[in-house]
Amino acid sequence: MKTSIQPYWNYVKKTTLWHYEALIKKLSVLMAYPVVWKAYNHNMTQASVFARNLFPDKNVDAGEYPAQILDTITHLKHAGISDWGNLLARIVTREACKAFVTENNLNFEKFIDLLNYLLRWALPFLTASRQLLAHENTLEMSYYPILKQHGLMNSFDILEQGYTVEGRRVLAEHTGLPKDFVTSIAHRADIARLPYVRRKTILPVCGAGYDTLAKITAADLAQMDTLAMPVDGRYAIKMPLFQQWLKATTSIERIVKEKERK
Repeated sequence: MKTSIQPYWNYVKKTTLWHYEALIKKLSVLMAYPVVWKAYNHNMTQASVFARNLFPDKNVDAGEYPAQILDTITHLKHAGISDWGNLLARIVTREACKAFVTENNLNFEKFIDLLNYLLRWALPFLTASRQLLAHENTLEMSYYPILKQHGLMNSFDILEQGYTVEGRRVLAEHTGLPKDFVTSIAHRADIARLPYVRRKTILPVCGAGYDTLAKITAADLAQMDTLAMPVDGRYAIKMPLFQQWLKATTSIERIVKEKERK
């Protein structure tokens, strides 16, 4: 027997830092970028594998995070949710969310925890194009107005148009930007998809030669410990956390293509 759920909406803001409507809007942004969205719109079986791979050191069987998330994903699968897009389409408003949670006998707070997991871990953050640039590099910063002029405002814009070799060639031709720069910033946008990876991580890692997601995936973690950071500490990385992100790259589908398909 289904019982009406009385959602505690303040829990949404407390947990995710966003009111419900703003949260759903943020979770839905990626849908406007078909190339990137395709890599993340997992069915529930894929979503379970992805969640486990993001936390390879956690004892899920003992209840460590993301055990609760995995339980909720299983519940969603039994409820007939086909993929993340299907879920988001069914919970656009508070009323729709309440109805969905009630109909499927979900725990409201655990369901919001799942949405918070989507926001923080399962879906990539949108990174402003300016944050992909080396601010101390005058030449790179001179390219920023050109990026804006051509609508390349964020990492998703860059990936959507520059994920293939041909796409990057066209971008370089249309913008007048050097092809090497276009390729470089496309890879930085790709790396920015890693959970919690931001400019202060991307730039020194790329500078050390790990300038593509493929190279990061293949990196020797012990060798990464020897990364030389700038002496002023501006780009300091908490290496244990970064090592966790490195392990998680095995979950992240490649978007930027190195070669054209024949």
